[in-house]
Amino acid sequence: MLRTRESPRSPVVRPGGGQKSGLGTGPASEYSHPDMSAQRLNRMSVRSVTGWWAVACLVFALSGLPVSVDAAVTTFIAEDYAFTGPEQLDSGRQTVRLINRGRDVHQVQFLALPPGKTVADVERALASRSPSLPNWLRRHGGVNSVAPGDEASVSIQLDPGDYLLLCGIPDVAGRPHAMRGMVRALRVVEAAPSGEPAPRADATLRLNDFAFALSGPLQAGSRTVHLVNDGRQAHEVVLIRLAEGASAKEFIARYRPGGLPNSAGREAGGLTGLDPGREGYVHLELEPGRYGLLCFLADPVTGAPHFSRGMWMDIEVKQALPAAEGP
Repeated sequence: MLRTRESPRSPVVRPGGGQKSGLGTGPASEYSHPDMSAQRLNRMSVRSVTGWWAVACLVFALSGLPVSVDAAVTTFIAEDYAFTGPEQLDSGRQTVRLINRGRDVHQVQFLALPPGKTVADVERALASRSPSLPNWLRRHGGVNSVAPGDEASVSIQLDPGDYLLLCGIPDVAGRPHAMRGMVRALRVVEAAPSGEPAPRADATLRLNDFAFALSGPLQAGSRTVHLVNDGRQAHEVVLIRLAEGASAKEFIARYRPGGLPNSAGREAGGLTGLDPGREGYVHLELEPGRYGLLCFLADPVTGAPHFSRGMWMDIEVKQALPAAEGP
């Protein structure tokens, strides 16, 4: 799942250290919460996944998997603990909406299977108690951290091939939702380019190792942010609507899995992991106030969550200025 912090103008962040701006400060490199990475799918130590995979496939096959598509938006429904949505999509840029009808926070990650790899290979890798997802899975983004009763959307680029969709957010016991059935297959078929332009972005958020850089301030209202991964590792963004006087660092310190209330704030969407060089767009409904940005993905070698190395940020969203009247 995604997470970060921000300031209204392009911030300067020192990798591994804190960020200071007119809006706040980022975490020092010694700030760490190593058990949190174990609560996400990056640390899926599991028993055999064969059983839940077979059950999930049977349920989806029998359910008909309704898909809602309107104005080129494909909708997935998240419940506790299953997805409903299409089994097949066209290649190219797709706008994906996730509606959360469960009682827990949910996400949908789009993970591409390389040629020669199958779902069975993923099962074996997860059952081997590997500390992270297999490094041959390609992260194409997805909708991140949707609170119960809410919805969020992103626009991502999908290449033709086979994909695995899953939710890696942990339940109250620390088990990723994928281990409770929130995983399924998707086929992306090659389609002719649509010719549609990229979404018009209000700002660009660049993801580095290990910092965020926002191109400019965000104002309240319907906004689109262009995300670009300039780093050498996969990164994500989780948007947090912060409580009065709280910070992203406080949200991290008070975080508990399972959708339990966090007095420092509430998840408000974001973009799941993007591989280096990939990009995506997140569509946001912003109210005036303070927000946090966080990256929860773990370093593939050390297992340390990226926020512990400085990848969090506080930003302030201000009321949009009224349009100037003509002469």
